[in-house]
Amino acid sequence: MKRIALFFGSFNPIHNGHIHIANEVLRQHKADEVHFVLSPQNPHKSASDLLPEIHRWNMLQLALRGYKKLIPSAIELQLPKPSYTATTLKKLTQENPKSDFSLLLGADSAATLPSWKNADYLMQFPCIVHPRKGTVLEDNPTQTILQNVSLQDISATEIRENKDLKALHGWLPELVLAYLKEHDLLIGT
Repeated sequence: MKRIALFFGSFNPIHNGHIHIANEVLRQHKADEVHFVLSPQNPHKSASDLLPEIHRWNMLQLALRGYKKLIPSAIELQLPKPSYTATTLKKLTQENPKSDFSLLLGADSAATLPSWKNADYLMQFPCIVHPRKGTVLEDNPTQTILQNVSLQDISATEIRENKDLKALHGWLPELVLAYLKEHDLLIGT
């Protein structure tokens, strides 16, 4: 069975912190692949702050080019909106019976998992949790905490509004930065 960690997010835009976490999952042998599931609209966030889906999808593909085991997934772009993790997981498990899925969550998201739609179903899946500043993790037998992960202090909001291109070079894959520039998607520049 292939072990697939599902990394859900709006990736608005995808940045080096996301890629670092996914690579840590692979390095620590928590999964065989990490699938980046682009969420068109998180039901808990405002759509007004989101870059258009097509741009986020294009940047996700560009950022993961060259990483054999980091896979972009557009499954939620094909499902009804808003996208719910449980709906996506049901579809993925039906379509991929020979895969074992886990959720890759930030500690802040893992802490709120019991309040998500169909939480009982979601909590049947193992979670790989990456630490987040300011979030205390409680012991949970269904969660595996990524160990010795350097915390990347990168904010997608800061990226979109940043005027310091030097900082952006450290935060973003080069192809993503070029895409943002080409399509005039950086607010602060």
